[in-house]
Amino acid sequence: METFLANKLASVENLASPKAGGGAKIKIMGRAAASEQGVDFFWSASGFEINADGSELWAQIQSDYNTFEIWISVWLDGVQTARLMLNKGLNDICLFRNLNGQKVKNVRVYKETQSMGDDGAHRFLLKSLKTDGNLLPVTPQPLKIEFIGDSITSGEGVNGAASEIDWASIFFSATKTWAFNVAQALSADFNVISQSGWGVVCGYDGDFEKSIPKHYDQVCSIIKDDSQDHNGADCSQDHNCGGGEQKGLTNQNMRARLANQKWDFGRFEPDYVIVNLGTNDQGPCQSDPKIAALFEPAVIDFLTKIRARNSKTQIVWCYGMMGRSLASSLERAMGAYKAQSGDERVQFVLLPEIDMTKTAALNHPSAAQQAAAAEYLLTRL
Repeated sequence: METFLANKLASVENLASPKAGGGAKIKIMGRAAASEQGVDFFWSASGFEINADGSELWAQIQSDYNTFEIWISVWLDGVQTARLMLNKGLNDICLFRNLNGQKVKNVRVYKETQSMGDDGAHRFLLKSLKTDGNLLPVTPQPLKIEFIGDSITSGEGVNGAASEIDWASIFFSATKTWAFNVAQALSADFNVISQSGWGVVCGYDGDFEKSIPKHYDQVCSIIKDDSQDHNGADCSQDHNCGGGEQKGLTNQNMRARLANQKWDFGRFEPDYVIVNLGTNDQGPCQSDPKIAALFEPAVIDFLTKIRARNSKTQIVWCYGMMGRSLASSLERAMGAYKAQSGDERVQFVLLPEIDMTKTAALNHPSAAQQAAAAEYLLTRL
């Protein structure tokens, strides 16, 4: 079988091209970064797509974590065939085997868990692909969508029973969300930028660092660098660290550096940017008038930033699945933005509020509720 190195298939130059994926032998899904080590994936629903003949196809993926392990799903010709947890270290994952070698198969691998910014070791790195056949060009879809959101968009809880209350990776599923359903229904290529507990102004806990707009211009700058030892020494340099520890910390440094790079907006030019933010701002805005006063200006600022980075896109802001206390504020802010900018390619969609007696784990939307939100949104686009 022949081995294909991921960083050769998806080189930095290819990733930086506006036509990345057009005729390439691997399509990168989501904001990713290539290096000599391979291709790093960060956000929910990021991953890769391949067309291949041959009877079997394998992927070598390097994974690491301190607390929050990575789950992935494998899709063969549009159907999910596997969902599994990645072990620490190198994982040889069979994407398919014992199939008709003459038939071309389409394979997609998605990161089911969100980016875990507080877990400095959390990493999903594609090293290589191996097959007894050929990797064939993957054609990009004509429609492209960027989704921006919070835990609802990350699929928090959707993969667990209503009785589950532990905040754990296993209960995330990026492929059971409203965003994934919308993209599938429209046959669109898509990127996701989402983080549980984060908002426009601040997080659910009032932390101003948990603001998605602050991180929009980087690949995935919510990732923290845990490479400092307990004395503050940078163990990626030549300090007195054990070999294994030094290697691990070097990998964390590499991941943090890649994640904090400026994002090249020419790499993915969406037809739609769909934002689903505001749910986590609700509590802080209700309890603190000073935070409430910041909300509408922050929405206007974020719309301005999105438009500056995506001149041709239609911007849609949806909201309301888990509370509606900021609906009027959002509508006012969007109206003010339109008046100030003259930009009419923006719209607000108030989503149906979910029945909180029928949620999945962690009091978050179930797969059925996510699908219903997607169905409703599709009628408004």
